[in-house]
Amino acid sequence: MQFSAFSIRNMELKNQWIMLAMHTGFAKGTALSERDFAFYEERAKGGAAAITVVLGVNEVGALKGMYHADTLEASSLQSLADKLHTYGCKLIVQLFHCGRNESQKDHGTKLLLAPSVVESPIFRAEPKEMSETDLIQTKDDFAKAALICKQNGVDAVEISASAGYLLSEFLSPLTNFRKDRYGYAENKGMTFPLMVLQAVRDAVGNYPILLKVSGAQMLDGGYGLEDTIYFCKKAKEAEYIDAITVTGGWHESPVEQISYYVSKGGYAPFAAAVKKYVDLPVIACNRIQDTDTAERLLQDGVCDFVGSARAFLADAHFVEKMENKELYNPCQACNHCIMGVLRGKELHCAFCPEAGNEYLENQRRRIATRKEVLVIGGGPAGMYAAKKAAERGFQTTLICDETELGGQIKLAKLPPHKADLGLWIQYLTQELERLQVNILLGQKADKDMILAKKPYLTVLAMGSKPCIPDLEGLPETKYKLAQQVLAQSDFTEYANGQTVILGGGSLGLEVAAFLKEKQPNATIKILEAKSRMGEELGAMARPLIQELFRKDVQMLCDTVVTKLEGDKVFVKIGTQTMFVTAQHLILACGSKSVDAEDITMALMDERLSYAVVGDQENVGDVQTALDSVFELFSRFYLA
Repeated sequence: MQFSAFSIRNMELKNQWIMLAMHTGFAKGTALSERDFAFYEERAKGGAAAITVVLGVNEVGALKGMYHADTLEASSLQSLADKLHTYGCKLIVQLFHCGRNESQKDHGTKLLLAPSVVESPIFRAEPKEMSETDLIQTKDDFAKAALICKQNGVDAVEISASAGYLLSEFLSPLTNFRKDRYGYAENKGMTFPLMVLQAVRDAVGNYPILLKVSGAQMLDGGYGLEDTIYFCKKAKEAEYIDAITVTGGWHESPVEQISYYVSKGGYAPFAAAVKKYVDLPVIACNRIQDTDTAERLLQDGVCDFVGSARAFLADAHFVEKMENKELYNPCQACNHCIMGVLRGKELHCAFCPEAGNEYLENQRRRIATRKEVLVIGGGPAGMYAAKKAAERGFQTTLICDETELGGQIKLAKLPPHKADLGLWIQYLTQELERLQVNILLGQKADKDMILAKKPYLTVLAMGSKPCIPDLEGLPETKYKLAQQVLAQSDFTEYANGQTVILGGGSLGLEVAAFLKEKQPNATIKILEAKSRMGEELGAMARPLIQELFRKDVQMLCDTVVTKLEGDKVFVKIGTQTMFVTAQHLILACGSKSVDAEDITMALMDERLSYAVVGDQENVGDVQTALDSVFELFSRFYLA
């Protein structure tokens, strides 16, 4: 069903997959660039029925790195539309105003405008309450931007009234304290958003207009689903809109929106409710990233289209691949992309460094050569390095001392919510087979083997190994490494006694969640020397820590372990020294790069080229590992 044609007003779409709006941060001037064209065109080639591009309605409403209608060279929209139409793909432009939702640093000297003076809990910047002049100008700017789109090849516009941006701020009693006709007390704050929709309709006439809403604000005291339905019904009855895109809450909502803590299609019931009461095509959003979820929602009548943004980011061709029943690079819902954009950075996918760099990749010609690239290591960096080397045209051999590929991802996929990491390894394995990479499993590469081959380039991607802290009493203490716990199959031992985990980074927290899933009765205490748990996880630490709290896992920060004595773990908290008992001790104290000095010295002695990537270069996460590989093959592809 998902690959069948469907229409919105007079716009016929070839299938029911719509690429939703993503702020890329790519804008450097006043016209869409080759980088933009390549990014969107690749996704049109990949099967999207329509692609949504974000446009600020004016300079004040645009985020950092966003094109806006005040200065846009409109002909570049026509150029993009022409490119997409070549592949039977429609162009939708989302008309956007950030309201209060950007940091003042990134917003520069421009004022942040909002219905009322209420700081964003994310950005902590005080906005200016919009005057009557501001409101009229903003309304007119929405209409002007819509007309520009219609006149320059764009197939439809979408009005953003979701996620805590400007128009949605009028709809909430938490952000709209106005006492005039635009206040929440007047028609539940709908007056100004409806005025904007009317102005857009008046400007474009018989032309598809989509409305994007959050099904509910998902904040205590905020607007609910019934309010959203009422707003959509009013807009539909006035014939202002032709379709509705329904997402979840706001960015500051305490519940997760699109991370791997959200079930596949978890917010589709919002779309179903809107569809039930508003007779218009509905696009469902949030964690719809696979064919089974999409088909279920469409077959059940939950929605008329399925929308995804980050699935198209992770693999530009994922719709085409799903239709052909091929493996694709699955979005891991890790939220690296979201966290980066909210910090004012360019859009980036942790598992697909090519995303946003298609214009560079298109310049790399693949030349068949007899020169060999040798990759040592079968983890993420090694697999990706072998893929890039083969794509560049090198005869590529990957040597892995384990009996299967995946490296530490084989363990990283085991904690709750992380199983899709296994699909990523399957995808990469398939890519290596397709590219005819010679894979040698269960073989340890040493300097003699490498020197005998005399490769054109050796890529060292041997990863990292666990750190063992230098603690008094540790050698005499029975302990397990976190990696050993993840790899074991019997967890009955943890049903009795207290388990103490040294280290409250991502590994320590995820091992605790893993143990609680395997042995719910386990008593677990995590000790962390830093003042925050899961510091490197950023915003993704919150749902994990909340989950551990619910499962009665104790977490102690600012707690320095000083020594071990039998089953006693002595700690220092401030100036106070005490101990906790540990019948089971688990070390999650970070990692250090594998030492390969004997290989690198031998390669230098023979004047053979080599590169070090991934954890072996700098211990980090998957994103830093893959980025290091991408950077290597961006500057080194054929001599």
